[in-house]
Amino acid sequence: MKSKNPPEKDLAKEITALRETIVRLERKWSATMQNRWQLALSFLKGAVSALGALAVVVIITPLIVWAMQRISWPPLIQKVVSQVILQIEQVNRQSPRGVGDQ
Repeated sequence: MKSKNPPEKDLAKEITALRETIVRLERKWSATMQNRWQLALSFLKGAVSALGALAVVVIITPLIVWAMQRISWPPLIQKVVSQVILQIEQVNRQSPRGVGDQ
């Protein structure tokens, strides 16, 4: 069965179809590669975030604990603690006693 079109036209159609297929595949490839790069960047962001959290736990937390050990806390919190104790005593004096309370 011979085609009605001359071989040049058939060849031109096939070349056009081949070009369209190549363009379509290039678009798919670039989209796939872009997704892979996004995945890789997301992984790196997570790894850097984990390293930052590790640095806080290993370096910053001991420094904060060390600094807090150097602070003289009793003068700073003495007034607050004494007020809390006074309020608790007032509440205990004002509350009614139960049957078994002494």
